[in-house]
Amino acid sequence: MAKKLFSKPTILITRPISDSGLNLIRHNYKLILNTTGRPLDRIALKRKVRNVDAILCFLNDKIDKEIMDLAGPNLKIISTFSTGYEHIDILEAKKRDIKVGYTGSILTETTADLGFGLLLSIGRRIIEGDKLVRNGKWKYGWSPDLMIGTDIHGKTIGIIGMGKIGSAIAKRALGFDMNILYTSRGSIPNLLDNKKIPLSETMKYVDLNRIAKESDYVVVCCSLNKDSYHLINRRFIFQMKKSAFLINIARGKIINQKDLISALTEKRIAGAALDVYEDEPIQNNDPLIKMKNVVLLPHIGSATVDTRNRMAEIAASNIINVLEGKYRKAVLVE
Repeated sequence: MAKKLFSKPTILITRPISDSGLNLIRHNYKLILNTTGRPLDRIALKRKVRNVDAILCFLNDKIDKEIMDLAGPNLKIISTFSTGYEHIDILEAKKRDIKVGYTGSILTETTADLGFGLLLSIGRRIIEGDKLVRNGKWKYGWSPDLMIGTDIHGKTIGIIGMGKIGSAIAKRALGFDMNILYTSRGSIPNLLDNKKIPLSETMKYVDLNRIAKESDYVVVCCSLNKDSYHLINRRFIFQMKKSAFLINIARGKIINQKDLISALTEKRIAGAALDVYEDEPIQNNDPLIKMKNVVLLPHIGSATVDTRNRMAEIAASNIINVLEGKYRKAVLVE
């Protein structure tokens, strides 16, 4: 009697991932790969998702009821290549007993590195200085009034969201002898992450208004949800010091971008440094593009070789563990 043949489970991967993750699933699963390097548009996503067992998606992919319907009853897991999962309808997934995986805190330190790099860049005018040299406008060597910036050490940093990334920013700020104000939606932490670093006497838990009024640098680190959407708006920004800077390494929709542009145009604040935007990619005609007191990055908070490889491995492993019933080994949304 001939053995019954079982088809391999099918995984849709909506963007390329590194070989460190792809090699984990390449041989034992049927892969539907988008190899273009561009996000799938809605039509292509709907076409490719039919009858899959798993989806490995990205922040650009809206995974809602319609997509789950098209995937059909075999869909067991949606694994996102990100620490955030606001692009996935979590409630709908739970109704269908579809597991949702994410990459956890693997990108914490890398994102905090970039966040503090943005702080240094906007405060000390590093990008402006680079352009000055490259454009041949550095005329007289050292000069006492050339590219005057703002100190980092001894200044006050306001951290909005004292989760893992916020705590990592705080550790870096302590190294610069900064005074730290922070606010947190959850319980007030008394230790900085798993390094067991006690909260310093220079760190104070305060409300959002005090963050706005007293900070020299405001760093947005909180997650995006219904409460944090446009949390940073005209009311907040116009309370900030005129000498203060706003840095966003979280999600673009936490800041009302129109209100930020108004504040920058009217010189209500000194500048901003952004890795994320309300709509991505930012358009060429966006007013932020032409502003000299703004540092703009293309959403690269976790973009290092080591971190992106590890994210790929976690996203792929989440799928393997769920399809094999090893739920405890997966990083899943509760």
